[in-house]
Formats: sequence, C-alpha cells, structure tokens
Amino acid sequence: MSPSVLDLFVLSLFDRGLETPYDLQRQAGVSLGSSVPALRRLEAAGLIKKRKAIATSKRPRHSYQLSAAGRNLAQSGWKTHLKTPNHMDLDAVLKVADMAQHYRAKATDIVEFLAAVISERKVPTRPRLSNLDGMRSSLGHMNTLEGWNLARLKAEVKFLAGLSESVTSTGVMRSKR
Repeated sequence: MSPSVLDLFVLSLFDRGLETPYDLQRQAGVSLGSSVPALRRLEAAGLIKKRKAIATSKRPRHSYQLSAAGRNLAQSGWKTHLKTPNHMDLDAVLKVADMAQHYRAKATDIVEFLAAVISERKVPTRPRLSNLDGMRSSLGHMNTLEGWNLARLKAEVKFLAGLSESVTSTGVMRSKR
C-alpha cells in the first residue's frame, strides 16, 4: 500500500491524539466522506486498529488506535511528499505542510516545498490578445474554464506565498486572515 497524503494526514492526526471519525471531522475538518474510506484502507493495511467504544446510545462509537507501523508511517511518511511536491492539489499541499511543521521539519525545508509548489502553479503570461479576442470582456473571459483555472491558480500562488513568508519570518505557519 502506498499511502495517499490523506492517509498520512489521518495517521498523523491519530498520532496527535485524535481517536474517532467525529474527532477527525470536528477538530481537523476531514469529512466523513473522506475519512471513512481512508480508515478502512488504513485498517486493512494494519496501520490502525478499530476499538469499540462504550456506547451511550444505541449507535456504537468506534475509536481507532495506531499500530507501531502506523505510528512510524505517521511520523515519517510525509517526508517523501515534502521533497517531491508533484501536482498536488491545494488541500494536499496544506496537509503536507501541516505534518512537516507538526513533526518539526526545518523551516527552510517547508519554505522550499512551498516554493516548488508555487513554481509549479505559476502560469506563463498570456500573449497579447488579437483584436477579436480583445472584444471579449474580462468578465467574459472569467466565464471560461481556462479563466477560472487561471484565477484559482493565481489565488493559490498568492496564498502559498503568504504562507511561505510567515514560515520564513517566524518559523511557524500562520495564515493571514
């Protein structure tokens, strides 16, 4: 099994003390739709063990415990992604950066990771539009899939650059709100 970033993140959250799918949802923002299949994969791989918790209602509440292999993977599995951030979506980038910070990776390694992700997202500037293309309004361009993707990438680059700056200046990731 080659664990995904989500799988590694779930292992990391259990390593930090979370125990249930509800904990993952409420404290870490991992939806049940994402966590339940991940928990099944991790359990099948022997990285976590399901424990039945004492139920205060008719519905049983399951908690999970890391196996030794799961703990080892939680603490080191993210390093590969930090070194090779190829084509990650923003959610995966943030999970890897979070794990790197939690497990005390060097701030310079996190900054290099974010720089590589930013570089991958930079879009070459478009050549001058022809007269026919120039007649389209900016809003009309934004209604195209290409326009939305360009705007999304620009926003991600801006956000990740701010995150990288916060790591550079403080050694800690802080999002600017």
